[in-house]
Amino acid sequence: MALGSETLSERSVQLAVFLAFASGVLVGWQANRVRRRYLDWRKRRLQDQLSATQKKLDLS
Repeated sequence: MALGSETLSERSVQLAVFLAFASGVLVGWQANRVRRRYLDWRKRRLQDQLSATQKKLDLS
């Protein structure tokens, strides 16, 4: 293998590793945002259900 193609493949490997890392960071960040939104929605929904149940108990 020639010296020039080795440096090119080294560079392309570095680029591929960087792109994989960057895409992993972005995907993880987005997944965490979606997870937080889901947890906030679930908490709000459960609190609404609890207050509705408490109203029913107070009325009975």
